[in-house]
Amino acid sequence: MKKNILASLLLSTLIASPVFAEGFYIGADVGSSKVSSDFISGNDTTFGIHGGYKFSPYLAAEIGYRDHGKAEEKYSIYNLSVNAKSVNASVIGSYPFTEAFSVYGRLGVASIKATLEANTKNSYTFYSDEKTETKAMFGIGAQYAFNKNFSLRTEYTQYAEIEDVKLSAFTIGANYSF
Repeated sequence: MKKNILASLLLSTLIASPVFAEGFYIGADVGSSKVSSDFISGNDTTFGIHGGYKFSPYLAAEIGYRDHGKAEEKYSIYNLSVNAKSVNASVIGSYPFTEAFSVYGRLGVASIKATLEANTKNSYTFYSDEKTETKAMFGIGAQYAFNKNFSLRTEYTQYAEIEDVKLSAFTIGANYSF
């Protein structure tokens, strides 16, 4: 009896799994990140990975990780650098113009880890500070779906300041929907 119940539960889970997977997506992107503060400003390559669930053509929820890169400023006797990474969660509102093309807005929070270092010209680190704070973020973007599973998107994202460090990113990426 217990074996029959267990087999029935296992079979129903396997049959229902594709239904629950519909709406989930994963993706990756790459682009340019701007990291700036009162003493330093620079662009670097940024990359990120994300996953989410699309509740409808108009609403999705997403989590992701982003490496914002490093901004460096060289002075006469020392160098400054800021390195930033973030983990984020956001709600995405979309407006589909066609079945393939949509625009969207993002609103969420990001846990941002920023590391500031000051080095002498011979690479001796004489100052290092690391801050992690949770801040608001927003973004706008556009997405084109080539088929039911594969889409490309481009996005501009702005993050709230952490101390005096400002972060933004312009990215191009791809999504795979299940």
